[in-house]
Amino acid sequence: MKTFKPNMITLALFASGMALSSVAVAQQPAENQQQAEQDVEVIAVSGVRMSILSALDAKRNSDVVGDFVGGGDLGVLPDPSIADALGRIPGVTTVRDSGQSSQLNIRGMNGDFIQTTLNGREQASTSGYTESTRWMAFDQYPAELISEAAVFKSPKASHIEGGVAGLVELKTVNPLHGEKEHNFNASVRASYNDSASDVGADEFGERYTLSYTGKFMDDTLGVALGYSHLNQPNSFTKARAGADSQIGYGPTDAAGNPRAAAFQWQAGTGEDKRDGYMASLVYQPNDSFTAQFDYFKSKFDRKDIRHGITVGGLGNLSTFDLSNTTVEGGVVTGATVSLTDPKTTFDSSPWFEARSEDQSTVSDTDSYGLNLEWKIDDTQTLTFDISRSEGTKTRKDRLVTMHAYDLTYAGDELVAWEEAAGQSFTYVGNGEEIPTASFSGVDFTDLDNMRLSRYEEYPHLYTDKVDAYKFDYKKYVELGPVTSFEVGARFSEREFNSDRGTFLYGARDGQFNGYCADNLSDIECTPHMVDGFVSVESVTGAPDHLVVTDFDGLASSIFGAGNYEGKKVFSRDWTFVESGLLTEKVDAYYLMANLETELGDVLVTGNIGVRYVKTDVKSSGVQNVGAGKGTPITDDVGVTQDNYDYVSYGPEYSDTLPSLNLNFQLTDNDVVRFAAAKVMGRPPVGQLKGGAGSWNDQNSNGETQYNVWTKGSPYLDPFRATQLDLSYEHYFEDGGAVTAALFWKDIESLVEKQFFDPSQTGQAFFDELGVEIPEGQVAGAFETFVNNDKGGYIRGIELAGTMTFDELPGIFSGLGVTASYSYTESETEISGGNLYGQTLPLPGLSENVWSTTAFWDIGNFSSHVNVRYRDEYILNMPIPGSSTPVQAQDYLTMDAQASYAFENGLEVVVSVNNLTDEPNVIAYGQEGVLGEYTEFGRQYYLGLNFKY
Repeated sequence: MKTFKPNMITLALFASGMALSSVAVAQQPAENQQQAEQDVEVIAVSGVRMSILSALDAKRNSDVVGDFVGGGDLGVLPDPSIADALGRIPGVTTVRDSGQSSQLNIRGMNGDFIQTTLNGREQASTSGYTESTRWMAFDQYPAELISEAAVFKSPKASHIEGGVAGLVELKTVNPLHGEKEHNFNASVRASYNDSASDVGADEFGERYTLSYTGKFMDDTLGVALGYSHLNQPNSFTKARAGADSQIGYGPTDAAGNPRAAAFQWQAGTGEDKRDGYMASLVYQPNDSFTAQFDYFKSKFDRKDIRHGITVGGLGNLSTFDLSNTTVEGGVVTGATVSLTDPKTTFDSSPWFEARSEDQSTVSDTDSYGLNLEWKIDDTQTLTFDISRSEGTKTRKDRLVTMHAYDLTYAGDELVAWEEAAGQSFTYVGNGEEIPTASFSGVDFTDLDNMRLSRYEEYPHLYTDKVDAYKFDYKKYVELGPVTSFEVGARFSEREFNSDRGTFLYGARDGQFNGYCADNLSDIECTPHMVDGFVSVESVTGAPDHLVVTDFDGLASSIFGAGNYEGKKVFSRDWTFVESGLLTEKVDAYYLMANLETELGDVLVTGNIGVRYVKTDVKSSGVQNVGAGKGTPITDDVGVTQDNYDYVSYGPEYSDTLPSLNLNFQLTDNDVVRFAAAKVMGRPPVGQLKGGAGSWNDQNSNGETQYNVWTKGSPYLDPFRATQLDLSYEHYFEDGGAVTAALFWKDIESLVEKQFFDPSQTGQAFFDELGVEIPEGQVAGAFETFVNNDKGGYIRGIELAGTMTFDELPGIFSGLGVTASYSYTESETEISGGNLYGQTLPLPGLSENVWSTTAFWDIGNFSSHVNVRYRDEYILNMPIPGSSTPVQAQDYLTMDAQASYAFENGLEVVVSVNNLTDEPNVIAYGQEGVLGEYTEFGRQYYLGLNFKY
């Protein structure tokens, strides 16, 4: 039978120990192998070239459609983030958070459609910001501790289900595969952000890594240890046409021209601290038995302090004077806003404030697992794996707003107060960039008149825990085209928990005698002095202003230590409804046949199989069932109500997922791949919640209607799709390749929020969603998330090429380039939400995406420059209590790195991220004007690597 013949680059990689471990090449006859090893001696593969060519080699030998990065050893990935490395794969794009790559989109689909594993084990998420989520924050994983990564675009039956877009597989090192008996790596980087000082942040940072792999007891025991530390600035300058839930250009001027509902000018001054730990212990006493224990931990502490000027309450034109308007393209881009009444209530008129926010987050990931492999004989292998992955995410979400007040004293006693009269605000637009604002009648730095107007906390706690164990059995056979059978089972239980609360004091639109919008404290509502807890800072586009420098100190001085923490209160019943537990129990079974045969002179390999998945979903929370019909519950301020009851409900469903992967080896260097599969992914976690709030009204028959609002329903169907892949790959003898791939997916339905009026509901409607109507009431309106009928195709093409120029003379022989381009289109649609009147494309879909990396390795010198571009795309932007789709504009980013390795194992590295200082630009329903504009600055690194 015809066998695959590896080229010289492949053999060189294997000889250096740097080929990816996730694939294997066929064994060669002894005489061929001996000759190849002689040839390998004259082939030099190092630096970024090594990483790129080893990834190509893994792609060549894969049994599914996929792409790879890495080189099988710790510290070889040439990127600060694993997301940056994956973002160069065809069809994969990154989502930037705080100026760096954090999340991924694959083939036009966002993180809701992506499955992620570490060493083959499903990973808990730490991406929750306003809600629990399945999204992975890839900046949680230090690239220095990840030895390999892959994106599998076509599944096989043995893959864990859930990746409608694709499966991202991360791997840590196997110490028994180390190049030497003992391997030690260390790296130190100093970092500098060139714009951090502009907003008062520390511009310097550092990152360092230590790792060790060793083999003991005659290479039967392997140990791997790794530690990575990051501390770098997290700073930005931002402006947006919105604040809180007031977003976009819904209001109009007297002529009907759209204008902004609010404005914010913000500066971010924070830092990112991440500590990552990796450990692996492998025991292989003989060729028949292997035991491996893996541990991975990462704690990411993001200090996210924001300050600036906020203008809110511009919605109702009758509550203020609007003059000197400038209209461009049918949109108001400049105007003067004058306050007319300082005593309005409940955010009904404009207000001007100096605002400080603490949006700091802490993300903690723990993953560990034990894998036992027993080779029963030459034809049978049995594997058992047990694992746990836990993720925790907390966010402060606290705000302090300061307003200018007219104050009246009787001696030293404050007896009357109201917002300062005569305030006005003028703004001048600057296209999509930061506008300019000026104010009259208010000095945001005046400690005598600027007082605390409102203090708010909305703490978030999201946890995710995955317990799993699985069995896999493989039997080699000689049965025509079937070379082996694989059968297995996986059992898992995943728990998502959300815990919300709030603390509210004061009024966002300003206090006055007798008016305080909220007060959950034990003190009377008055505007408080902030002297001693603030400084004066600047922000681009708006005046200097007071900034809170000690949130806890200020809050303790007013409320007393610890008396301002978030609470669950019935006056804000969302604190109950948005808290709750979601449990998913999954039983999965698969059967797969691995194939190898010939069609004429063409070698055909691959697999065919089926995976059966049974899912049991239960959502636990509280529902408002009506006064006297629930369980007496006491909230955190001592109020007891009996209109809520504890509920736990949800469906069971099953999916049968066939898959086929065929690889046609046309020649030694040409491969055609075809894949077909049914795939599924479970709905977003936050949209599966069982808690519900309600309100009552009367219908035309005088009956009491039970109207319900929820954050979701556990009865949502999963995302289901049918997909096809077809690709062609040509590999060059001296390294490099050109590839082309077509893909097509048919998604059955998507999930979106809808409001159903009483004429659209009924008893059966409520029953279908698992909500019981209280006795004596009838079905009313229902607001929830549902499966829509807006599914459809996603299709596209991916082109990629890698070339090395070994034939060039002298130092130019080290040149190389790798590039990719993808085009994706879809008929799937989502609702336009609050900002768009029309339907919008699938979130995460950019039609045109490309990436190019030029690399140059000369002896011990290695360098590369990467440029990435993606088209505009839709993303779901969080707003208080919900989210709304907005349009992220296209962007182009550039990163560069150069290094020189000395013979003693020392290497000097220089790199820069976001070389062009590319901003994030987001449209809020109107093109060419401010939506959201954010600049992050360039990040420079200078460091040393040491390898022994």
